Amino acid sequence: MRRFQFPLARLQRVRELGEELARSELLAAESTLHEAEARLEHARGELRGAEAHIARLQADAQLAPGEVLAAQLTLPALSARTSERRAEVTVAAKAVDEARAAWQAARIEVRALERLEERARDVFREEERGREDKVLAEIVDRKAAIDSAGNVGESR
Repeated sequence: MRRFQFPLARLQRVRELGEELARSELLAAESTLHEAEARLEHARGELRGAEAHIARLQADAQLAPGEVLAAQLTLPALSARTSERRAEVTVAAKAVDEARAAWQAARIEVRALERLEERARDVFREEERGREDKVLAEIVDRKAAIDSAGNVGESR
């Protein structure tokens, strides 16, 4: 019996490597997104903490206006940092979407080749069965010919 060889095996391997690469890029992009989200949460926490600190200062019976003003001066910088972090998350999320789309496209290409290989393998199996059936039919015909020649010789 012959061994099956898929004619597009090299292309399939290249596509599989491309899919693996795209998958690793997706994982890296997702990791970057998670890091950006963590930095955003940290910046939000700092902003909330500063706002809470100002609220405590204002609620204090011995209000110190200079201290309140100094604390309020930190809010624009913290707010700007939060906005920067939010923009980083947006960029990272877009990169994840692009990487996911690239990985899905690569996966589709690999699956298409896998289906082609399976079809080619099925055709190969059918051809091999046909060959085996043909060989078996020839063997049966030979045996029948030998048996009929032997029967002719016995009847004399």
